[in-house]
Amino acid sequence: MILHDTACVVVKSRGKILLVKRNFRPEKGYWAVPGGHVEPGETFRQAAQREAVEEVGGVTIEGRQLMSFIHDADIGHRHRAHIFMGKVTGKVVAGSDAAEARWFSLNRMKRMDITHYTKTILNRVRGGKA
Repeated sequence: MILHDTACVVVKSRGKILLVKRNFRPEKGYWAVPGGHVEPGETFRQAAQREAVEEVGGVTIEGRQLMSFIHDADIGHRHRAHIFMGKVTGKVVAGSDAAEARWFSLNRMKRMDITHYTKTILNRVRGGKA
């Protein structure tokens, strides 16, 4: 079984959450919070910041890690996701790993194709478990 660490950032503004449309597998075409693999030598926070900048531009990580959890990325491949909160500090635009970057309300997200791990993150953040 392969296990990779990933880092993600939840960015809220004006009652909406920033999502990116995944440009690559797994779950290509699905919407997700910005994030990706932790590179060798990076802290989870550094990885979350790097991924945020690569995927959406002007976002800065705030505070310490909210939570972590393990989820299945594929058969025989799991991710340990480390979740942080972020804030907009500049221009937000889709980067190389994202087909689009847009803001959505939680009600709108209920009718969208959202990655399974993003659903877990949003349910925990919304439920006050983070």
